[in-house]
Amino acid sequence: MSEPLRPADPRDIGPYRILARLGQGGMGSVFLAEAPGGRRVAVKVIRPEYAHDEQYRARFRSEVTRARQVPPFCTAEVLDADPEHATPYLVVEYVDGPSLSQVVGRDGPLAGGSLHGVAVGVAAALAAIHGAGVIHRDLKPGNVLFALGTPKVIDFGIARPLETTSFHTRAEEVVGTLAYMAPERLDPETDRLLTPAVDVFAWGAVVVYAGTGCSPFGGDSPAVTAARILTQPPRVRDLPPYLTDLVVAALEKDPANRPTAPELLDRLLVSGAPSAPPLPVELRREAEAAQHSGRYSTGGQTRRTSRGRRILAVTAAAVTTAAVVGAAVGLLNRDDPAGSAASGPQATASSPVVAGPAIFDSLRRDADFQKWDDDNGTCTYRDGYRVRTSEVVRCGPTPDDVFPASQNVAVTVRLSTSGSCAAIWFRAKSNDDVTSVNGYRVAVCPDQVSLIADTTDEGEVPIATADHASGTGATHRVVLVADDQEARVSVDGAEVVRGLLTETALISGRVILGAVAEGDGRADVTFTDAQLRSGTDPATPAVPAYASGDAQFTAGLWMFTNPAGMALVEAADYPTGADYCRRFGVDASSPKCAADFVPVRSAVRVNLPVVAKPELFAVDSEGRKCPPVDLATLAGTCEVSPDEFNTSYGGPSPTPVLVTIRNGAVTAVAKLDVSY
Repeated sequence: MSEPLRPADPRDIGPYRILARLGQGGMGSVFLAEAPGGRRVAVKVIRPEYAHDEQYRARFRSEVTRARQVPPFCTAEVLDADPEHATPYLVVEYVDGPSLSQVVGRDGPLAGGSLHGVAVGVAAALAAIHGAGVIHRDLKPGNVLFALGTPKVIDFGIARPLETTSFHTRAEEVVGTLAYMAPERLDPETDRLLTPAVDVFAWGAVVVYAGTGCSPFGGDSPAVTAARILTQPPRVRDLPPYLTDLVVAALEKDPANRPTAPELLDRLLVSGAPSAPPLPVELRREAEAAQHSGRYSTGGQTRRTSRGRRILAVTAAAVTTAAVVGAAVGLLNRDDPAGSAASGPQATASSPVVAGPAIFDSLRRDADFQKWDDDNGTCTYRDGYRVRTSEVVRCGPTPDDVFPASQNVAVTVRLSTSGSCAAIWFRAKSNDDVTSVNGYRVAVCPDQVSLIADTTDEGEVPIATADHASGTGATHRVVLVADDQEARVSVDGAEVVRGLLTETALISGRVILGAVAEGDGRADVTFTDAQLRSGTDPATPAVPAYASGDAQFTAGLWMFTNPAGMALVEAADYPTGADYCRRFGVDASSPKCAADFVPVRSAVRVNLPVVAKPELFAVDSEGRKCPPVDLATLAGTCEVSPDEFNTSYGGPSPTPVLVTIRNGAVTAVAKLDVSY
């Protein structure tokens, strides 16, 4: 919430026009401002009376140096700073949303996915902050904001370097908010020797507040609160069991016995963890990226194993073992998720643990990769996915298609003109219309292949280039394989270039196709037969047998057009909650066990042609009396027109269907009634 400027507040700071006041802390004030390009930002300014105090200025300078190194994973991104300005300031991303304290105060304690999202988001932010060598030291509900439902941690105003030699807080100062302070913060001696464990303690207290509306040690006075922090166990109630174990471990009195932020994330992100609700795609992507962002040890101390840590370790190990076993089963099933021509829901059963998406698209029909037309160029379908531009044009799949750090892309390209370069962006972050992209880019030109980092801040940063004659008019198979450290690019089976991937902010993201024009020429590039996979094995998962054969199986239907003739399907199963928990060994206390159904998706999507007149069925369409649902397959029996499938469907997404395929083309689709 902003408030009007006060008479003494500045109207301009550097190139930023001050619009309103956002808040005030011990070191200074935070203002809403407008950047020269019109973007709204948050500007933190040191108090005028401290601006000439070298101790405060040194602390601010240290803060800026470290804050610039924090990857923007569930944090407010640092955009600019001027520690040497007459009034030093720091510019960060403006998060336009309420704080956790405001949300809980207005709506009451969080539960389910909302609570899980806060736990994961704040842990991801701490992993990123600690990985850059910073301790936050004032984590509290007021410093957790919600931007479009995603939690972001703000205010590095009292962050300090991990090294104790850079300590800039006066001995008599205690920085932070009492109810969320770790016990070691309350001792003047140990407060000077803090570790990231203080933030982990605060994480536990914040999660308790989010889930109960109360802090775990709050008392009627500061003295009572401090005494409870030092001597009493936390008051943890009404939290899900899986969170209770983590919170109790995080609130250990001895910092050596607390988990690190990455350990919290490892436990929270285990797929299929009992009682853990699913995460929004963007939040999971941020959290998984934060897991890999650390460059420093976040522990900094010898660990002793308390009872709380033993419980955490044993629980995490058990779930991790189950995940590994499940992943192995999933890989065995992925060679043919449809079970050839088998029918019925069980034909597609697979592990709920997946490494990430896989997309197989011939690029001859409008599906994942969308049509595009603007002043820079066009992306159309004509004998493939054709991209034309006199500059640079990017053509993106749907924003939810996010791949992990380890990924591979295989696609056939044809360069039609001598000025054409086929471009493949990976680990890309972008806006929905891909007009702005941060990511790595492979460019295949007629006479060379290059790998660059393409960022909006630094522009194009070359990584590796090699001469290679790809020529024009002919088709070439391009394969990109990226792991955690490097990328390798092959053309027609021969490796051409490889390079290290060192951009800490480019950990995971989208795959985007496009073209770059060389010189004054015009690029004209056609892509076909795209295979996008998670992991580094270009053969796993294999292209499903049904892509060219016969099958009938349950699936999620992502997209359907007719008479254009395209269906985007993902093999899936829809067991009841009870069956799901029995099948995958989920604890019976999980809410999933009581659900009507739990989707078990293969994460393998295939773009298939549809015959001219497919058979289409729905469930009790518009009140019509039809034969009952086929209980063997749960498929609807009301024959309907293509319009019912071409328009959005009001049920689960993707739409549960029974799909029939002959010779690699969809001949029949029946919606499933998964409420049985």
